[in-house]
Amino acid sequence: MSPLSIYLPVLAGHAFQQTALIGMVPLLALALGLHESEIGLAVAMGLVTAGVALPFVSLLGGRIVVLGGLGGLLLANLVLLYVVGTGVQGWSTTFVFVLLAVIRSVQGVSAAGLMMAAQTQGVAQENSLKGLGIVQSMGSVGRIFSAALIGPLLLVSQLAPLLPAALGAMVSLMMNHGKPAPKLRATMRPPRLTAFRVTVLTQVAVGAAQIGLAPVILDQLEAEPMRAAGNAGFCLAAANLGLFLALRLLAHRTGQIGARLAGLLLVLAAACVPFADRLATFLFLSFVIGGSTGLLFTLNLSEIMTREDYAQLQVTGWNGAIQIAALAGGVASGSALLALSPAAPFAIVALSGAALAFAPPSTQRT
Repeated sequence: MSPLSIYLPVLAGHAFQQTALIGMVPLLALALGLHESEIGLAVAMGLVTAGVALPFVSLLGGRIVVLGGLGGLLLANLVLLYVVGTGVQGWSTTFVFVLLAVIRSVQGVSAAGLMMAAQTQGVAQENSLKGLGIVQSMGSVGRIFSAALIGPLLLVSQLAPLLPAALGAMVSLMMNHGKPAPKLRATMRPPRLTAFRVTVLTQVAVGAAQIGLAPVILDQLEAEPMRAAGNAGFCLAAANLGLFLALRLLAHRTGQIGARLAGLLLVLAAACVPFADRLATFLFLSFVIGGSTGLLFTLNLSEIMTREDYAQLQVTGWNGAIQIAALAGGVASGSALLALSPAAPFAIVALSGAALAFAPPSTQRT
């Protein structure tokens, strides 16, 4: 069994739940007695906590990070299932909000630590880029299945979409028994910030594309809001499928020219969005954007994690923190541009792609 396989159930299950929560916000608000904005704020607090904690997580050591991450995710998911399933009658809304924020923070830090450990394990494989591509594609498995199954699962129970995260953590915890932990870099010192330029550009593009997707579909396909949201979900599934295939089939075969082409494809896909008038076109463009950004991000991460001059520095933790911040920046800037046009956020995607095509990440195959 591959040492990377223990991370697949937990990371895929967590990504499944993350995707499901987007569509479950109204249901969760009703079940927990909170406003939808409070649900969103609790989710955001989990992301912020993970981003702030990541550079320091590696100081705990590989074994604590893996076991603590698996145990933390399992416990947080079981508590979430209990709270949503049993109801919160008699609980104050303040207590429920704080509890949800704590749950999301534990989930965020635990999942981020496990991703860091998995990335370290992936780079340690014989072909580091192939190993890292496998790790980076694990979450896309959960997102693809979540986009397809959340509707049917909700017909069974509002708890059903939350179960895969708990089951994934449980399975990975059992698979991890007796396995050696990856050796994390016990330092907080980051490489120079220019090492993360590809991280910033790709994640800003992803954030802008995600926030602009439903509005541009609503505008150009003249669909009802509910139908536009559903179509946007299908497009997100297509983007994750593109990411999965790019990382599994292309990452370890891609050189400098391929990286430059990925940047150009990102520009072309974003430029075509204002002219799309069919769902099939949006699905294809989402597929290209997801595959291109995922490929460029992973090529850069592989390069900076294997550079000799960065060997004693903290790469994965700072990369993860900057990834979260850049994603938030992409969502914020894309939201601001929506006032101009539903397709305007994709100008950010095109500009990011142009910068990446002009100066693509360095690539290596080891």
